[in-house]
Amino acid sequence: MSVVGTSVRGHRDFRLFWLGGAAALLGSHASALVLPVLVLLLGGSPLTAGVLGTVVGLAEVLVSPAAGVYADRVPRRPMMVISALVAACAATVIALVVLTGRASLPVLFAAAVVEGVATACYAAAASGAIRAILPTDDPAGALGALQAREKAAKLAGPGIGGGLYQVAPWAPFLVHAFAYAVTALCAGLLSSDLRPARTEEHKSSFLRDFADGVRFLWAEPFLRFMVTWAASVNLVLGALYFHVILVARLHGASAATIGLLLTAAGVAGLCGALVAPFFLRRFAPTRLVLVVSWLVVVVAFLFTTTPPPLVMGVLLAAVSALTPALSIAFQSKAITSTPDGMQGRVGTALGVVGEGTGAVAPLAAGVLVAALAPAFVAVVLGAALVAIALYTTATVRSLAAPSGADRTPEPVEE
Repeated sequence: MSVVGTSVRGHRDFRLFWLGGAAALLGSHASALVLPVLVLLLGGSPLTAGVLGTVVGLAEVLVSPAAGVYADRVPRRPMMVISALVAACAATVIALVVLTGRASLPVLFAAAVVEGVATACYAAAASGAIRAILPTDDPAGALGALQAREKAAKLAGPGIGGGLYQVAPWAPFLVHAFAYAVTALCAGLLSSDLRPARTEEHKSSFLRDFADGVRFLWAEPFLRFMVTWAASVNLVLGALYFHVILVARLHGASAATIGLLLTAAGVAGLCGALVAPFFLRRFAPTRLVLVVSWLVVVVAFLFTTTPPPLVMGVLLAAVSALTPALSIAFQSKAITSTPDGMQGRVGTALGVVGEGTGAVAPLAAGVLVAALAPAFVAVVLGAALVAIALYTTATVRSLAAPSGADRTPEPVEE
């Protein structure tokens, strides 16, 4: 069984888009691992390293809405190229100051924030451009390939970054700069028309443009359900993942064992992304989201027994394998139902609202673990998932549309 259709493999622009994004993701995950280590090497405290990560993350979140608006105003290909080149320059600065022994915490902070902002701008432009690049004869396979790309980069990046750091502290950042250069080149070679189709003049304010995107998102029943479900599930599952790490550590599991647990979950997520198109061609997203919503409830309550690390790894892997199909289905629906002139704004809003809750998941898990016994934490998280599943059950029936809007686009028969 081929999970990625031949149209995806043979589509030049999609291949370039996939490769450019893969380079950026791989470089980001490789350097993200060693940046905190570099902060410590320069005499910073663990708190300083944490603050750097938080500042970069906040910069990306705060810039994303503005980037989404401009991705619907300006030509997207130049925006992708320029953003990637700016990120490459920021990574190069870090590599050079480390190589020459002139690195300092202010320089690291400034360069990392610039890179984060540039990355947010690239992501917004790419989100707006994907509709023009996505192969129409196999959209599920194409989106599955994009999901697999993200999972694979997340798996391979930290190992590559750690290995390069052992060679030289500046090496991961130089490779990251090269990766962004590849991203810029791939974006520049795209031949599809990526200009946003705007029906109105660019005289409206930024806030009005962004509000228009949010209003469109909330006015579409499936998109409204999608962002509500994603925000809720990302918060609870993110807390569950962090809860597992804390509990495993408190019960004597080594860092290597915990790393293996997370690696197993990552591999399962990659496999889930690869096989997701197979299921999406056979089942409506409304049916899949209902099944997955209740399956994760069962998995969460299994943690109430405080199982050994090996069983925890299997349970985490099960959750990781279940969710990629829904991510692909949701993304496909968002792309096909959103006008081209609003792709950047709606895509950015989905990312900020739907995935932003994951940022507070570690804090939520930490509070729960500090206040409750591990079994009771699992009960609380399981109860939250039950509430989400009940909401899903009550909602999905009303989402069925005679026009087939609740299904991912079917492949064109040859």
